[in-house]
Amino acid sequence: MPREEQKTESVLQKTTLKGHRGAVNCVAHSSSVRTNRTSSGTSSCYLLSGSDDGTARLWDLRSQRAALCILAPACEDGTKEVTSVAFHPAGGDSIDTKTDDLDGTSEAKGYAKNMSAYLSVGSSVYGYDLRNAVSPIIREYDSDLSGALECQDEVNQIAFSFPRKGSNSGNTAYIAAANDLGDVRVASDIVPARASPESRSKTKKTIQRCRVLQHAEDGAAMATCTAFRPRSSGLDLASGGTDCAVRLWDVMKPRRPSCSMQIASDDAGAAQVCNPPMAFDLSWSPSGKFLAAGLGDGTASILFMQGRSMLEKCRLRGGHSSSIASVLFPAFGCESSSHVAANDRLLISAGSDGAIMFWDLGADVAGNNAVDPSSWLVGSDVRTSNIDQDLAALALNDKKSQHQQQARILFGIPHNEKINFVTSSKSNEPVLPSSLFVADTSCDITAYIVARK
Repeated sequence: MPREEQKTESVLQKTTLKGHRGAVNCVAHSSSVRTNRTSSGTSSCYLLSGSDDGTARLWDLRSQRAALCILAPACEDGTKEVTSVAFHPAGGDSIDTKTDDLDGTSEAKGYAKNMSAYLSVGSSVYGYDLRNAVSPIIREYDSDLSGALECQDEVNQIAFSFPRKGSNSGNTAYIAAANDLGDVRVASDIVPARASPESRSKTKKTIQRCRVLQHAEDGAAMATCTAFRPRSSGLDLASGGTDCAVRLWDVMKPRRPSCSMQIASDDAGAAQVCNPPMAFDLSWSPSGKFLAAGLGDGTASILFMQGRSMLEKCRLRGGHSSSIASVLFPAFGCESSSHVAANDRLLISAGSDGAIMFWDLGADVAGNNAVDPSSWLVGSDVRTSNIDQDLAALALNDKKSQHQQQARILFGIPHNEKINFVTSSKSNEPVLPSSLFVADTSCDITAYIVARK
């Protein structure tokens, strides 16, 4: 085996989750769920996925098998593709250890999980209290948010807020839904109450009427993505759309955005000259100071929050030959610094060209408090094999370039399937830590476990 490929294999380990029968559109990791049973560590061992096959599946990462399969309700036209999934950030009350399937061997009661899953199908959003699960197949939802959100067109992405004591929004969790009509609808949400199997289908939740954030007027463009801002003093949310715009909102003042950024076409991307920079995905840095937008022209825009304004800090070019489907400031990062901005330098982009790129935004962009990811990330000094040579030439492959201050590619992964979405686990997870989970047009989910120094 060539020496270069041996180096590459030491950088990443790979595992695959098999079970879906259609393209996988979305994934979410349960590390965002806060439960009363944090000492057991079991709450962070799950992955939620949604597929064109009309199901959402809860994967037990310990066994790498689907623990639960949710059969999504069909739309009026018969379609039932799951377009987005999310865990509610609050898991709910504790459940008895005998009813939590710690070993994967217990019977009916062992299917219950101390978390709630949400998914979008067509213009509807449904919630499932997984503490109610009594079999591996779930057919009934516990809450239907369609009446509260009142989306008039297909939902592209759902997202939950980050509850934080002392904020203007209190401890209430909000759910946002970006849809094809060009708006983002936000409703306050309560974790579905635990109900008996006989009564839960009859129970309807009461949720306050939603706030409508009009990303594009009169449906002139689709709202493709949305993300709540972490560490916000209020309740800030970003939206992106096919109008090549990114907007920042104060949800409590929904009439107009706090600011907007019209993304300019990138003349440097000759291969993408015909593709406008539509915003397909958004990701906030851990500090909430930076917002990354994955764009249709194969670039990523890094926006800096200056008060209530957005400034384009830099444009990441040369990583992809087609549109960027997903961007992510990963949950895993530097462990040597507790500074709020320590992990603002590492960004991952995933494209419809099948390539995954790890970027160091550099000190010039992220600031001096952000830690250089090449100081802890194995692979930042090797060239990944099978990546297009023009892209590989941009990767760090010598020690002289490891401390440069500008944004650059650390390394790439040739995933070789058209990517739909990515998410990650934290570095301290008991199972598959520091992992990147990839949903693509195949029926499988791929997990790349990143090596640390």
